[in-house]
Amino acid sequence: MSQTLQAQRLEELRELAAAALEIEPEDLGDDDLFIEDHDGDSLRAIELLARIEKKYKIELPQSELPNMTSLTAVYKVVANIANWQD
Repeated sequence: MSQTLQAQRLEELRELAAAALEIEPEDLGDDDLFIEDHDGDSLRAIELLARIEKKYKIELPQSELPNMTSLTAVYKVVANIANWQD
């Protein structure tokens, strides 16, 4: 995958995560921990899951939620399930 597409997808995920966390996208670092750094909780995690599923038309198992702790981690989970070729 081109660096541009990867960067674009990371930014899309940043927007979705920031919306779910009710913060500005520029306040969400790639490796910020959703719970520890941004007061995330299970409700916001489910909201993020739903936003990602709707945007990319994929199904993310809720069992992946514990792995989705940061933007970088979310990208890895989504890339794996959506078959993005990095």
